[in-house]
Amino acid sequence: MHYRDKGERIALDYLKEKGYDILAHNFRGRDFEIDIIARKKDTVVFVEVKRRTSTDFANPIKGVDKKKKINIIKGARYFLLSKDLYNKVNVRFDVITVSGKEEKLEHYEDAFRSGKP
Repeated sequence: MHYRDKGERIALDYLKEKGYDILAHNFRGRDFEIDIIARKKDTVVFVEVKRRTSTDFANPIKGVDKKKKINIIKGARYFLLSKDLYNKVNVRFDVITVSGKEEKLEHYEDAFRSGKP
């Protein structure tokens, strides 16, 4: 698997360790990109990964703005429809941040919802 970003590799390893099955990595379409799509039991989780090498600035989760959320939701709908999972599984949108030289990982489960980007 190609890792474009060290933060994504760290997040993938973390999710696997927590029992998630990885369904896709860097899932792209014309108007969207989803870093990681994972599944745990009956929930499909769409994960945005944000990495900052310095903690001097705002928390990396602040980088997930309204436009990014809308694009992730668009991509999630496309993925679910293409896999015949739409309305058949629970859906969650998470953000994983990796920050600082110590690469501290924080997992924000249910970071946003499709109705409220």
